[in-house]
Amino acid sequence: MHIVVHFARLGPYHFARLGSAVEVLGATGWRVTALEVAGSDATYEWERNAQAGSGYARTTVFPDRVFEDLAKGEMARGVSGALDALRPDAVAVAGWGTPDARACLSWCKRNGARAIVMSETRRADGRRVWWKEWLKSRVVRRFDGGLCGGESHRRYLVDLGLPQERVVRGYNIVDNAFFASERKNGHSERGGYFLASNRFVERKNLGRLIEAYSEAVRRWKCEGHGALWPLVLLGDGELRERLIGKCREANLAVFHFPGPGGEVPPVGEGVYFAGFRQIEELPAFYANAGAFVHPALEEPWGLVLNEAMAGGLPVLSSANVGAAEELVHEGVTGFLFNPEDVSAMAGAMVRMASLPEELRAQMGAAARELVESEVPTLAFGKGLKRLLEMT
Repeated sequence: MHIVVHFARLGPYHFARLGSAVEVLGATGWRVTALEVAGSDATYEWERNAQAGSGYARTTVFPDRVFEDLAKGEMARGVSGALDALRPDAVAVAGWGTPDARACLSWCKRNGARAIVMSETRRADGRRVWWKEWLKSRVVRRFDGGLCGGESHRRYLVDLGLPQERVVRGYNIVDNAFFASERKNGHSERGGYFLASNRFVERKNLGRLIEAYSEAVRRWKCEGHGALWPLVLLGDGELRERLIGKCREANLAVFHFPGPGGEVPPVGEGVYFAGFRQIEELPAFYANAGAFVHPALEEPWGLVLNEAMAGGLPVLSSANVGAAEELVHEGVTGFLFNPEDVSAMAGAMVRMASLPEELRAQMGAAARELVESEVPTLAFGKGLKRLLEMT
């Protein structure tokens, strides 16, 4: 039996999922192929072969094209042609709203293959309009099952018409062991810095994070402490210069981080712009941080929380993040805040930095245990296996 797992473009997150599928499904006789629409996209600067796994075939429909540059018809025809050549018995489809996803679904219906939708969408993500939801439901009902992230994602697929018993969790995983590797090797230096990892776009809310950090610095000094931890920003994007300007307006020192990943900053308070980093550098950043901060205004899931918690970090997260619903237990694995409330965000940062090191370490250990129990790396493959057995 042959299953195709579809994504717009393959990157590190997808390799972890594909490896999970191979490990679980391969033991039951399934062959796995990754179907990638384009060789690059306009959003991520992933190296093409970064952490590519083994045990599965890889087909790229448009290897020399950018995903966003493809016309809808061209994309649909290319995906359909690739599936004609592969002839799978089942296709796991990333989403339902794009031409490539709908081409996968249509191909399955024409050829008697099982179609499984992979979704991390919640009803809370964006403004919902009744007639658009009705049209969406007509598409989603055609799938044979759904693989989703958490409970709110499962409810949304059921609301759109999939039978409850045919929606299982396990979509949103990372390679937990990989992100724990530096901590396990004893390189952790807790209390190094607050760490955030995002694209520099509006919905990631980094402007408010910088404002909150500035307020946290003032509070910290008013309480009679020395220097507060630095704030390290992983990532890049269109707002970079604006964010640097915001730091200077707040009289925060600005540093750039051109060297190898993860070393503890050499001075105290300030904001470090570490740039976009390939996945191989990330475990060291997590291992040397004191806490992870995720300020997004909204986020369907947020795999960076999986990464940080797998690396043994307590987290400070916006309450409107899908992963936080499942993984951030107040006072146990971290703290939640309203992402539009700068004062609340600052308070969470001060609260975390004020904790004794031993207690922060306990929270980090609880985070590591929770991510391993709730979203283990094999959950993706096991979820697909359950759905294939029932459809």
